[in-house]
Amino acid sequence: MQVRVESGEILQRRLSVSAGDFFQADSAAYPLLSHVVPWADTAFNRSQVAALAAEIDRYEADAAVNLNGESFDWLRQMCEVTAEEPHRMLWFVGD
Repeated sequence: MQVRVESGEILQRRLSVSAGDFFQADSAAYPLLSHVVPWADTAFNRSQVAALAAEIDRYEADAAVNLNGESFDWLRQMCEVTAEEPHRMLWFVGD
């Protein structure tokens, strides 16, 4: 994952294997996370990351999808960095 500004500069980055499982989430319960696929890039803009952070909260607490009980505090923090300034995007970079 990367937080990028409009110019393409990377402000923050993180590798995560577990984020690759988001696409398996039910699209009705997790409409944003379910579109994050490990084989393609997915980007969320400043106005979308608040809704994404709420989904992350639900996903983290949902034992049916978060089988290892992983904490996604780091991803919520990346959402916060994205939301701090205009023209920032949160990128899930696929293979």
